Amino acid sequence: MMRGAIFRTLTIVGVGISAVFACSSAAFAQGCALCYTDAAATGPHAQAALRHGILILMIPATLIVVGFFSLLCLRRNMHRESVERLPATIPPASSTISEIVLDLN
Repeated sequence: MMRGAIFRTLTIVGVGISAVFACSSAAFAQGCALCYTDAAATGPHAQAALRHGILILMIPATLIVVGFFSLLCLRRNMHRESVERLPATIPPASSTISEIVLDLN
């Protein structure tokens, strides 16, 4: 019961903070005065080219992030599965230093 209430509270706070950041004027770009004036000074064709360029440059970054998280999801249990396949026998304890060194290699 307590864990569910904490999770619900954190979710509500997280959504609230996200909404505040999404509604801020800086979230909609053009925060840099130089960028804004340069983009406003160009013609409509150049503004369209800037918009297309931004979209085109988002594609590789998005693909890299999606690929990274896909790789993480595919490989997240690889170590656990390889450990589960090992036999459950425990090797006998070594008593001499040479046996300990051989066990470490």
